[in-house]
Amino acid sequence: MGLCSRLCGTQSDIDTGSITNQATANGMGVNAVVTDLSGATISDDIPTVTILCQNNAIALIKTGVFIDANGDNCADVNETVSYSFVVKNTGNTTISNIDIDDALVNVIGGPITLSPGQEDSATFTAVYLITQADIDLGTITNTATVGGLNPAGVVITDTSDDGSFLQDDPTVTALCQNNAISLIKTGVFNDVNGDNCANVKETITYNFRVVNTGNTVITNIDIDDALVNVQGGPISLNPGEEDTTTFTASYLITQADINIGSVTNTATATGLTPQGEVVSDISDDDRLTEDDPTVTLLCNNAIIALIKTGTPADENGDGCIDLGETIIYDFVVTNLGNVALTQVIVTDPMVTVQGGPVTIVAGESNTESFFAIYTVTQQDVENGLVSNQAIAEGLDPSGNVVNDLSDDNSNFEDDSTVSILCQDPSIFLEKEGVFNDENNSGFADVGETISYNFTVTNTGNLILFNITLEDPLPGVVVQGGPIASLNPGQIDATTFTATYTLTLADIDAQRVVNQATVRSITADNIAVIDTSDDPTNLTNSDPDSDGDPDDPTIIDLPIVGSQFRIFNAVSADGNGENDFFFINGISDWPENNVQIFNRWGVKVFETNGYGGSNDQENVFRGYSDGRQTVAPETLLPTGTYYYVITFNGPDNPGNSSYAGYLYLNR
Repeated sequence: MGLCSRLCGTQSDIDTGSITNQATANGMGVNAVVTDLSGATISDDIPTVTILCQNNAIALIKTGVFIDANGDNCADVNETVSYSFVVKNTGNTTISNIDIDDALVNVIGGPITLSPGQEDSATFTAVYLITQADIDLGTITNTATVGGLNPAGVVITDTSDDGSFLQDDPTVTALCQNNAISLIKTGVFNDVNGDNCANVKETITYNFRVVNTGNTVITNIDIDDALVNVQGGPISLNPGEEDTTTFTASYLITQADINIGSVTNTATATGLTPQGEVVSDISDDDRLTEDDPTVTLLCNNAIIALIKTGTPADENGDGCIDLGETIIYDFVVTNLGNVALTQVIVTDPMVTVQGGPVTIVAGESNTESFFAIYTVTQQDVENGLVSNQAIAEGLDPSGNVVNDLSDDNSNFEDDSTVSILCQDPSIFLEKEGVFNDENNSGFADVGETISYNFTVTNTGNLILFNITLEDPLPGVVVQGGPIASLNPGQIDATTFTATYTLTLADIDAQRVVNQATVRSITADNIAVIDTSDDPTNLTNSDPDSDGDPDDPTIIDLPIVGSQFRIFNAVSADGNGENDFFFINGISDWPENNVQIFNRWGVKVFETNGYGGSNDQENVFRGYSDGRQTVAPETLLPTGTYYYVITFNGPDNPGNSSYAGYLYLNR
């Protein structure tokens, strides 16, 4: 067999770039071996050099993996990207001193040597710390460069690709962008007047907390609020940054707000992402993750007040409130709260109130709509007053009933309205007597009687109870009673009677003079008393000054043999009745003397032969004829006088003298 005529090259040959070689030819000559080294020509021995093709090539793949350290599925500043490098010798020469250069990161590992076709994926690594700028950009884009030496010491390089040894595309690591902003809006009511309740034109101060809840920088942040003009801004916020001082607003409270009881509103915060897109959030009242409206509660203070006043009509003009007269009630309704009141009415259990319903706004009063008229009853007079309260009520904006008991003069009290009635308890007793001539002799005799009749009248305005009658005349027998009660103006002329039996002293006096007393009590146990009057006695004296006359009842007794009778009342008014001191029958005893004295004992009249021939001549007509302290021919004043009648002859009407009281009325 012959030698291999084909030479097989090695990696070293390729690395060298050529194969250099000589062959030797041997043969047998004459007695000797003949040799020759090969050459390029017959005549030389130059080695044969075979040039080998060298392909010096290297390739780099760079891949990046985002490391979510906090597990929030999004990139954050100072989180990392882990870079891996795969280096491959894509040529046919050995590449040595291979290293990787990366402007973005510090590549760890190497240098290495790679034979043709060999690749390395474990030697080189790098870690990149993410910046805010990266997140705002949304990606990290970069290339690395691999370099090494070919066998000739020439640098061989390649720019990295993201997935192929044949391309040089940059490695792009996408970063999650969470463009988010959150707004919290809070309101604080400002109680300017310190009354602990909202009033019109008091204010609410709004504060705004803006937070960048994403991972990108948000710029040109501003707040829009349909309710108020927000002051401040625009601002920029880094991720996680918040602002609580830039934005403020003030709101002027209206009556409508107070009626509702709150102010409800939301604001909107807007800004721009790094890409210029708008990001926004509707405000919440306390949480970054919610969008509830901000509700500022306002004190809804519904208060109504009623003043009730009573004015007596006093129809008879006597300055008193009397039975059957009227009291006019006026009502002033005031809204003391801070909300409007509707359907306002006034009710009163005692009267029917006219007027209404009305609406009264906060702070206002209604003085004209409501009134009532009340007619005084006897029970009111008995009570001495009319006391009552009315009720005002209305509806607040929520339909709740608000009410108040009336006061007489203040919005802040609930005293009854009291009208004082005049109480004038009084009683009047009339006593009339009739001589009973039981033996029909025409003259009074011992043992004969006088019958008395009594008329009791309630002259006051209160009911009188337990009415009794007393008569101090010794021997008089009073019958009847007590009267249980008498209403004002009521008259009782039948209950009480009395009988008196004449004594010798009465016959001698020729008259019986006496007064009775009526006693009663009111419902309040007040004693009401009156001394009797004789309606036939025109003197009409009023010693107790109660406005009613209290003249004693005088019964003149007829005397034996005469019609002699003394009338002790003079009414000197010229009307033809009782114009003079009339002594019936005195002309039958012309030898008489009549003297009249005033209450101080001064004699104001004296004459002999009083009565003349017909009982009407030479009589006392109320004029003085005295010569001492009273001027003659002077009309004497009204009052009580004392008379003395003396008979000087052997005959007289029964007694030689008579004396008693005379009542002069002008």
